[in-house]
Amino acid sequence: VDEQLGTTSVYDYIKEIGYGNKNMSGDFSTYWMESSLEISPIEQVELLTSLYFNDFGFTPENIQTTKESIQLFSDVNCTIYGKTGTGCIEEKNVNGWFIGFVESKNHTYFFATNIQAIDNATGSIASEITLSILSDMNIYKL
Repeated sequence: VDEQLGTTSVYDYIKEIGYGNKNMSGDFSTYWMESSLEISPIEQVELLTSLYFNDFGFTPENIQTTKESIQLFSDVNCTIYGKTGTGCIEEKNVNGWFIGFVESKNHTYFFATNIQAIDNATGSIASEITLSILSDMNIYKL
């Protein structure tokens, strides 16, 4: 998608939504992976909340498509939306992310989990940790 939009358009969106440090000075094909663009877990949750409530004024169809693309699980009690990410340096998984939200009948809960290690810090492990915490908090049952 980035290549279709082009550097200028992508940077304009990064600025518009206030994504992290907004620094796209790294290589355009990898600026978001252990490179110049950085975001904190708190900033991730703030961004997800703004996206969820469409504070950016995107078309409702685009918001719905985005939600559908990250839907992971749904049952009568809740729907979980999320996206994992893994940052690698020198072929070692050093940075694992799992961000998303849980919609229940009465509440929406937003989350961002970031784990870091010298190796084996993956998005999959971050998602396992997150789902365990959500289960412990009675937000989601494993």
